[in-house]
Amino acid sequence: MAGGATSLRSTRWVFPADIPAFLLLMAGLGLLTAGALEWIYADRIWPGVFIGGVDVGGLTEAEARARWEATLPDPQRPLFTLRGPGFQQVVSLADLGARVDVSGTLREAMQAGRGNGLADGLDRIRIWWWGRVISPRVEIEVGLLEARLAALATAIDRAPRDASLEIRGDQVIVHPAEAGARLDREALRARLLEALATLQPQTIDLPVETVPPALTEVEPARTQLSQWLQAPVRLFVPTETLTVPLSLPEAGPWELSPADLAQMVTVVREDFPTPRLVARLEEARLLAWLTPITRTLQADPVDARFIFNEAQRQLVPVAPARWGYRVEIPAMVARIRESLSRPTREVPIALTLIPPRYPETITAEALGITGRIAEATTNFKGSPPPRVRNITLGASRMHGVVVPPGEVFSFNAHLGDVSVDTGFEEALIIFNGRTVRGVGGGLCQVSTTLFRAAFFGGFPIEERWPHAYRVGWYERTFGPGLDAAIFSPYADFKFRNDRDTPILIVAEVNSEAGTLTFKIYGSNDGRTVTVEGPFVSNVVPHGPPVYEEDPSLPKGKVVQVEWAVDGADVLVKRKVERNGQILYEDRVFTRYQAWRAVFKVGTGEP
Repeated sequence: MAGGATSLRSTRWVFPADIPAFLLLMAGLGLLTAGALEWIYADRIWPGVFIGGVDVGGLTEAEARARWEATLPDPQRPLFTLRGPGFQQVVSLADLGARVDVSGTLREAMQAGRGNGLADGLDRIRIWWWGRVISPRVEIEVGLLEARLAALATAIDRAPRDASLEIRGDQVIVHPAEAGARLDREALRARLLEALATLQPQTIDLPVETVPPALTEVEPARTQLSQWLQAPVRLFVPTETLTVPLSLPEAGPWELSPADLAQMVTVVREDFPTPRLVARLEEARLLAWLTPITRTLQADPVDARFIFNEAQRQLVPVAPARWGYRVEIPAMVARIRESLSRPTREVPIALTLIPPRYPETITAEALGITGRIAEATTNFKGSPPPRVRNITLGASRMHGVVVPPGEVFSFNAHLGDVSVDTGFEEALIIFNGRTVRGVGGGLCQVSTTLFRAAFFGGFPIEERWPHAYRVGWYERTFGPGLDAAIFSPYADFKFRNDRDTPILIVAEVNSEAGTLTFKIYGSNDGRTVTVEGPFVSNVVPHGPPVYEEDPSLPKGKVVQVEWAVDGADVLVKRKVERNGQILYEDRVFTRYQAWRAVFKVGTGEP
């Protein structure tokens, strides 16, 4: 360009003159291409589709099945390795109740890029460009899978063990705590399902949780137990502190050894406020150990015994009173518990002293005894010496006894044990319907005499047993019907002191005259006693004598062991009145059996 002038040249883009026509052309080409691809892959899987890691794009369903099934694991062969603490196990698809749904998976692969109408085009482009992975469909039988999970939990789960203490002999053994383990079945189920989606062999770590023990600290309880079992506990009677002298059968000391104590201790767990072990002394076991000691150190108080001097109207002691005592069990248990926490294990026994109701110092005036209110006498003259000695000893057991108001007097309770060891001798007794030799023969003379004194004195009779047949000893002073048989401890004689003041029983035995007398002293309350009878009826004659062979007797010797007596019904009536009012109106009825004489005839060697 002349003159140095600059010339600018413009550039211009050239587009088809008809833009709509161009767009139509391109659309037509696209449709033609899409149609061609649709025709090509009409019965094939769209390119870019994978099942798991297997490329099945462009294959027919049959071709895809063949290619994919070749890669599938054998359902019966191990596929996964399950690994946990100290545990390893291989499992197959069948073990887990899993089955591959081949047809369903292939259908899903075939459906990729299809079935969504106009959106299929874009979907196919995405598949072509980026690819699409179809996860294998796996069907699971829930029951089998849960059973496998349960079996794994059984193998893995371990309860935690709390720390504990064991008493072995007199030693305390500590068992430390141990953590437990628990299989997280929910997490494992999720891991298995995730692994099943790949169908590839792999190792699966089991989700095992550590379960801590609730109780780990036992040192305080161990220290407590060791202190308890470090030395024996010695029990002794503090005789120097007793206010009255006692006659103790045994004064100890008694020793509770650590080994014995260990048998009485238990270790229990308390969870509030925090878990801990606590040592406890079992009271029942301690009481079992204490029982022999408490029985030894237990005696009832004994009242003094008296006679009544009628001239001076005073009581005269004939036997001293004695204090009773017993062990206070709750106090002893408390003292032993306290001693376990002390270095000194000397424990004084807690004795409670029980005073007698009637000491030697009590007076007739204090008791309200003013004179004799009842009396009865029976005759035993002609009795053999053993019978006389039994009567004398039996009467002494009742002599001087004071009966409080309202109390029931028991003959057997005051008689005590009837045996050779207690001084009684053999004499004739009635036993099992026969007259035989037995220890204590003659004691029924004592009970009969006291029964009559109480009967004539107007006291209520609480228990009385008649003899099986009439006995001549008891009919000498009154007649039949007022006998009282005793057979300790089964048959007893009892009467009640229904007066407002105590009564005193005094026994008098005159061996030369052969008489036994019981006198009852008390306060005359104005009662009168009327006795009618005995009325005898329905007499049954005794039968002929009976002769029994006895090889223990020499041949030809005859000994009479039963004496004949008629049977009869006997009635005795009593009316007790006071100030014109009837207190008691009772009848004593006895049916005596007819009794034949019995002779023993010896058949033995001379």
